[in-house]
Amino acid sequence: MKMIKIDKLGPKIDKAEITSLENALESSLPDDYRQFLMKYNGGTCSPDIVDIEGFSESPTDIQVFFGIRRSVASSDLSWNLRLVRIRYSSHGILPIACDSGGNFFCLRKKNNVFDISYVDIKHTPVKNYYVARDFSAFLDKIRLWKD
Repeated sequence: MKMIKIDKLGPKIDKAEITSLENALESSLPDDYRQFLMKYNGGTCSPDIVDIEGFSESPTDIQVFFGIRRSVASSDLSWNLRLVRIRYSSHGILPIACDSGGNFFCLRKKNNVFDISYVDIKHTPVKNYYVARDFSAFLDKIRLWKD
């Protein structure tokens, strides 16, 4: 992982809490993302800029990585999973972060492999943009703002 600083960490969690999330998702999480949850359980990152190929408003920021049992509901993984399923009837994706505009970065399962997509919720239907082949590659794409 690049030199990314994570602040405002979530509460310490155990493997049973991740298993509970996986049960709700009906899928195992990728190892790199499980390790991120165990170490940080969400939070804010610095730097926080990500380029989204094909997205006219790129680059965007990462406002917060979601976690388990976060004190703010909108930063909680389970809360965001329910929201995505209710609003967008989307299964097979797990929102893992959001930008300042309220759009989501998601783990998206395709052919038993999770990649990272960016979900632009301003469009109906929502638009998905491929971001990275996996969570580690997503973290590697985070960069400083350039003027």
